[in-house]
Amino acid sequence: MKFRKSIFSGSIIAVLAAVLLFTGTAQAEVHLNMGSTSSTSGVYAWCVAAANVINKADNGIQVTVVESGAGMDNLRKISAGVFDFAMAIDLPGSLQLYKGIEGFEGKQFKDVRWLFLRNIFADRLYVRKDSGVTSFADLKGKRFCPGIPGSASAAYIMQYDEILGHNIQLVPSALGDAITALKENRIVGLQKSSGLYNMDASLIEVNLTTPLTVVGYSEEDVKKIQEKIPYMTFLKREKGIIKEFPDVGPIWEECPIAGAVATDSMPEEVGYQIVKAYVEGFDEIASAYAPIKGFDPVGDYFKNAGDDVVPAHAGLIRYAKEMGIDVPERFIPPEYKK
Repeated sequence: MKFRKSIFSGSIIAVLAAVLLFTGTAQAEVHLNMGSTSSTSGVYAWCVAAANVINKADNGIQVTVVESGAGMDNLRKISAGVFDFAMAIDLPGSLQLYKGIEGFEGKQFKDVRWLFLRNIFADRLYVRKDSGVTSFADLKGKRFCPGIPGSASAAYIMQYDEILGHNIQLVPSALGDAITALKENRIVGLQKSSGLYNMDASLIEVNLTTPLTVVGYSEEDVKKIQEKIPYMTFLKREKGIIKEFPDVGPIWEECPIAGAVATDSMPEEVGYQIVKAYVEGFDEIASAYAPIKGFDPVGDYFKNAGDDVVPAHAGLIRYAKEMGIDVPERFIPPEYKK
């Protein structure tokens, strides 16, 4: 079922969705395509686990996981109506789409809505330990993989390189291809989204045969980047905070909020049932993707997003209020009925 704006009013669509969800004759008739990421990424396990708990929730919703090029690719397909909702999205990328800036210049899509939070993660810069690279600036002139082609992470690092003028030889690649190139010393390193305190699972085995280290941005780098892109979030990581790299730090890492988005055309009831199933199945999802542990998929969006936000989906707001979670006014979309 594609939730697109049409001649039907929002109230009629909502009623139809409720009928599909809760009449005994129409169970499991709401079929949704969910954008994910590359199947070689550790985040893909999160996407699949989330879909599984939604599909098992007996709420009349069935989700099909569709492999994609991750964040920016998902956002393009959300705005085109290809996906009903999408995972592996970060807040900066969705803000670009919402405002029609940067990677979505001239393609503003005000209908995007935040559905739930995955975690706050690090777009981490891994390099070969024998490369001699100790900072982002040291990548100047070297071959480095910024991420999957079409991903938000890859797009951001290209912007940073342009802002800082390092002229890094950036080679976007699928993760498997990048790992092979790293092992063969055809690139010095790669960027990989990772938990705040741990190496990404996809690189643990690599590190055994091709020792890695982590580098970051300088405080001056961060100031220059945020002058141009003020909504990007960086955190100072002290020495020893990344478990597998006790000697790394202090460095600065880009650490965005990540989660799932839908559009305002998804009825409130459908969004509510998705959020509810995700929260109630959280422990099962966390067993498949540990970096979400310790994060509240509902409340942490409202607590940690800055002044510049993508409006929350009406279903998320409804669930949050049922749980007694405060929803500041800046998150309320025009279609939400109080």
